[in-house]
Amino acid sequence: MRKQILLLAILLFNAAVYAQTMDIIPKPVKAEKHDGNFTLKSSTQLLFDQDTQDKKVLSDLAVQLISDASGLNLPVNSPNSSNIKGNILLQLNQPFNEQIGAEGYQLKIRNDRVFLNANTTAGLFYGMQTIWQMLTASDGKTLSCGEITDYPRFNWRGMHLDVSRHFMPVEFIYKYIDYIALHKMNVFHWHLVDDQGWRIEIKKYPKLTEVGAWRADRENLAWDARKGPVKKDEPKYGGFYTQEEIKSVVAYAQKKHIIIVPEIEMPAHVMSGLAAYPEYSCSGEYIPVPSGGVWPITHIFCAGKDETFHFLEDVLSEVMQLFPSTYIHIGGDEATKTEWEKCELCQNRMKEEGLEDEHELQAYFIKRIEKFLNNKGRQLIGWNEILEGGLDPSATIMSWQGSGPGIKAAKSGHDVVMSPGSHCYFDHYQGDPSLEPKAWGGMTTLKKVYSFEPIPEELNEKEAQHILGAQANVWTEYIPDGKQVEYMIMPRMSALSEVLWSLAGSKDWGDFSQRMETQYQRFEKLGVNYANSAFQVSADPELNVDKKTISVKLSTEAWKPEIRYTTDGSEPDAGSKKYTGPFEIDKTATVKAVVVENGKPMSKALATKFFIHKAIACPVTLKFPNSKYYDADGDLALVNGIKGSINHSDGNWKGFNGDDMVATIDLGEKKSISKVSTGVLQNSGAWIFYPTELIVEASDDNQNFRQIGRVKNKVSPDDGERQIQDLEVKKKTSARYVRVTLKNLGTCPKGHAGEGKAAWLFVDEITIE
Repeated sequence: MRKQILLLAILLFNAAVYAQTMDIIPKPVKAEKHDGNFTLKSSTQLLFDQDTQDKKVLSDLAVQLISDASGLNLPVNSPNSSNIKGNILLQLNQPFNEQIGAEGYQLKIRNDRVFLNANTTAGLFYGMQTIWQMLTASDGKTLSCGEITDYPRFNWRGMHLDVSRHFMPVEFIYKYIDYIALHKMNVFHWHLVDDQGWRIEIKKYPKLTEVGAWRADRENLAWDARKGPVKKDEPKYGGFYTQEEIKSVVAYAQKKHIIIVPEIEMPAHVMSGLAAYPEYSCSGEYIPVPSGGVWPITHIFCAGKDETFHFLEDVLSEVMQLFPSTYIHIGGDEATKTEWEKCELCQNRMKEEGLEDEHELQAYFIKRIEKFLNNKGRQLIGWNEILEGGLDPSATIMSWQGSGPGIKAAKSGHDVVMSPGSHCYFDHYQGDPSLEPKAWGGMTTLKKVYSFEPIPEELNEKEAQHILGAQANVWTEYIPDGKQVEYMIMPRMSALSEVLWSLAGSKDWGDFSQRMETQYQRFEKLGVNYANSAFQVSADPELNVDKKTISVKLSTEAWKPEIRYTTDGSEPDAGSKKYTGPFEIDKTATVKAVVVENGKPMSKALATKFFIHKAIACPVTLKFPNSKYYDADGDLALVNGIKGSINHSDGNWKGFNGDDMVATIDLGEKKSISKVSTGVLQNSGAWIFYPTELIVEASDDNQNFRQIGRVKNKVSPDDGERQIQDLEVKKKTSARYVRVTLKNLGTCPKGHAGEGKAAWLFVDEITIE
């Protein structure tokens, strides 16, 4: 056992040293560096027998990769005993090498030749990606001598793309596939259908694209603000892929050893389809394709009509003719079943099938579709909600609501693809929202993605075998075009690729972040619109209660950063004060900081304002306790001098569910007061609403309070924008105790997803001046 542990340690060390030297991402399993280099020349040849079409495709890709890196167009010839020297030899193993499996490769670089071996052309392709990376990390023509043995940890290494919320031209889909291949990933989950657009041509049902692919163009409005009836002649937004275009994309992906898994949503997220064919809903009502957010999702396929299943089988039959993937994704998530509850046909179906409730009716729906797919030699995969009401073990689950559903599914014998929102949703912010383009919410930084472990500790060895791998999801409500998609996936895709390819114990954040320095240069060469969010500098404050000051620590995800900062609100540059350790703030100040490389800031400066005021670090008593899930910095969170961001989960907000916030602050002695203000947040999608009003009272004895002012909120709860405002009362007075009341909206308003449910009230800082 000790020998095995020692051997593993040596392998990990060698891989880390060589991968770091060559800046390879994802990190190889085993790597050894030798002295010397192999240099590409105009006389260098690529040696590979092209006796099959598959081999011809591989050699063409190999030539292209070397050309992209070096500018040299190498000729391809068959190998023989006399022409190995000075050239690059690609070989398929005979017999099969079990160590590296179907996707692994072995690369040996000598001073006078290069050997690349694999069991399949997929393995050779991944080996060529490594050669391309090594060339791009050097002068484009030099390969450092050494040996690499490499193979992936997981079989499912995927990227998802939603093209319903915003249509992506087919030209960008090719580029997206290139990015997947660059990272040695092998699954493209193509989300072709959702409420806001049907994107795949179905010959038997032409109205799916004639009607369902187009919606009223309200791109100038916030996603959740696109309400109201559609005007007859309103401009349209949309698009779809013809079957010929899809065939071409599938063929392109196959050349790069990428499987495309199509997703055709059901029974919900199908308003685009039902706008074309409303007869397959329960009501038969025509509802136009929505232009923006819809919640709850009640307009869904009718489970009581056999015609619905005939329609879906026809659609899936054409889908399967286009996509050779074993897996067909059917969605299955977020179906609100109120229409089923009042639909006579659905209720009759439940009686006929002996189903206890609508959850079992959904299980019936999914099982019926699964049986159809299985009879066609395909396998069903869906979001984790398809577990509701029971499911056959043959179905595969994609776990997006955390790891819990995936754990449950694996323990029940289902194969699982992990895709938790916490680490794998690339529509989340990756840096401070004040510096980032508008995103769905949440915070998933590059480092957080890299920390992801697809196999939960709760699974034993046998259960863990059901974890096929993982993927990142890219939902496009706030991503209007391919350029923005690139920004959201890069560089987080690089982190996930290493999570899914490399040995579990080989991850090292410092090593990875150093190798990312070269990866950013590759992105520059490729013209990728990547995010530099990992270079953002965040200010981590700590309240000093005794001194009533704030100690500020600066940090970033960048490799060995040089941080420069200011405290007067001015823009920092290479000449600003260099950060060497935490510093004290003893008066209200705005801290701005940047990482500087080669004399230039690597990102925009994050501005963080800290407030030193009369209530700082004073005792606070709450009439109603805040939620334990949103406690911010504990008892002094409302008077710690720190404001919250637009992200309600940033740890700086106190949340009150259904209750008012009534806070009494003891200033310690009678003090003059001229203004009392407090910061509040609205994010209707998270059921967070502004208070209806602010009331400020003062007292000298904590018994008898007098009102010194009140102000009403003027922003509608229907305003879909995430936003922050300061409510304030200005009046000169004096007091020892100040009571601040924020009146909770009470319940979510009519027409809102949480209608009738308790509303949230979020508060950050009470400032007294």
